[in-house]
Amino acid sequence: MPIPGYRFATKLASRLPLGHGKLAQSVAGRRDAVERWENWASIERTDGPLVWVHGASVGEGLAAEPVIRRLRAAIPDIQIVHSFSSPSAANWPGNFGAAVSDYVPPDECETIQRVLEALQPSLVLFSRGDIWPELATQTAARGVPLAVSGAVVRPNSHRLRQPMRTLLRQLHNSISWLGAVSNTDADRYSRLGVRRSVMTVTGDPRHDQILERVPRLEPLRKLLEWLQAANVLVAGSSHPEDEIVVLDAFSTVSQSDPSARLMVVPHDLNPNSIHRVVTSGGRRGIAITSWDGGAAVPQGPCVVVAAVGILADLYAVADIAYIGGGFKRGMLHSVAEPAAYAVPVIVGPHYRSAADAKAFVDQGGASVLPRRPAAEHLSRTWLEWIREPDRRFATGLAARNTLQQGAAGRTADALLPLIGT
Repeated sequence: MPIPGYRFATKLASRLPLGHGKLAQSVAGRRDAVERWENWASIERTDGPLVWVHGASVGEGLAAEPVIRRLRAAIPDIQIVHSFSSPSAANWPGNFGAAVSDYVPPDECETIQRVLEALQPSLVLFSRGDIWPELATQTAARGVPLAVSGAVVRPNSHRLRQPMRTLLRQLHNSISWLGAVSNTDADRYSRLGVRRSVMTVTGDPRHDQILERVPRLEPLRKLLEWLQAANVLVAGSSHPEDEIVVLDAFSTVSQSDPSARLMVVPHDLNPNSIHRVVTSGGRRGIAITSWDGGAAVPQGPCVVVAAVGILADLYAVADIAYIGGGFKRGMLHSVAEPAAYAVPVIVGPHYRSAADAKAFVDQGGASVLPRRPAAEHLSRTWLEWIREPDRRFATGLAARNTLQQGAAGRTADALLPLIGT
């Protein structure tokens, strides 16, 4: 049974007017998802096993990709579907390795039952831990195994506090298998009610995805023509507060090194965020052009990227990576992608709740900005790494050495018996 009052709250929330933001986009996409899932199943569903993989956003979907590949290799007739709740995943180019990718239906009893009846899954797999109570409850009621891969719990998660911990205990107790990223994540899930007997510490499958990923070469060719002998910092998944720091630092760095290049990739990629970066640069006397990742060569020393899904490729030509979100608690984005190319990382002050970032800092693979004066610290580090390439490379290599392969294989091996083939 879901959390008391949960069914009423979700039904009410799905019917409230929400404007035009990300939440409104998510609610609208989920409202219409039930019929799309039923239509897909009526046409495409075969007699073989089906695994329903759910990941909230792009990062969770990508973390499941190497697991999906291994399941496909082990069971040739398997069908895998992927659901999400964030509009960022809706705009992602690709299906995260699944046969189809779409919004998760509203977490209401009737809609979840309809989709489960249509899909007839052999297993429901939550990537990272975005567990929807009604989906989990109805899945368990059907006797279908529930699993969680790459499972993480932040130390300040509201789930660990009372009364949420008690309210969620039965839900977590219904999990058939959980692969935790670390021992501390396993301990936290044990506090939440997951049985120790069904937990394994696998490591992070996202590392497998990042290390196995082949960069797309066409955008990189245009960038190499633009970069020539320049040193480039890629500011990935930036928020407004990150962009202020990065642009202030670039104003200083470009005076000392006119060959320096900056690429800004906003986290919420839309016309408003592109305009925000261009305007912010203009106020600082920085001419910023927009680049859509296509055939045209980027122009000028500073570019804001207006293309979805190419950030991981950009790190392949970066000398330094700045990762956004670190000026707000619990918001730091993935630092692992640049590390795959031995690119050193710079993060904001709130990094400790992100396991990879903490490991990078502990192993000398990342530099941490203070809250003040952040721009001065960034420009100083940027110039030092330009002038001392050996030191820069050693820092990037230290970050690269923290990434570990094997979690996806261990996860797939644990899931195969649950699928029942």
